[in-house]
Amino acid sequence: MKKKITLFVLVLASMAWGQDVFEKYEYDDNVTYFSISPKMFQMLAKLSIETNDPEADQYISMVQKIKSFKVITTENEGVGEDINGWVTKYIKARKLEELMRVRDKEAHVDFYIKSADDNLVKELLMFVSEINKEQINLGKRSPETVLLYLSGEIDLAQISKLVNEMNLPGGSQLGKLNEQ
Repeated sequence: MKKKITLFVLVLASMAWGQDVFEKYEYDDNVTYFSISPKMFQMLAKLSIETNDPEADQYISMVQKIKSFKVITTENEGVGEDINGWVTKYIKARKLEELMRVRDKEAHVDFYIKSADDNLVKELLMFVSEINKEQINLGKRSPETVLLYLSGEIDLAQISKLVNEMNLPGGSQLGKLNEQ
């Protein structure tokens, strides 16, 4: 009986330890949660949308190749610290490479990737912390921490446009990759 209880506790502990930070905070009032499901991207891929605008066509093509898109933001320092701990563990577990780290008066922004090839990325994790609310105007929002996760066939040039359109900190830093 003791063995069964011990096994049960170990299973529960391992489930809690491996819990995805997005799942953990999805319904938490301390965060703003945004997610587009893989099903939505599958539906977009089936649409044949054509425009007369080459930039719009490129943008649509990029969106159709995304499998997962999740963002959480929080103003709560404790939740921000928990997210930071999760990011550290996730990077090691998934063996993500640091793409770029920006430390300036606006914020601290870290980008991590799992590469598909030189031009495409399988996973992108953007972690923004220490946001200077005087330097970055987000309207009524004033997040302490932002975490963005993308998976699919990701073109970084197009993703920076998407992040900027969502008015998330880090989009301008991601855009700087294309200038190099």
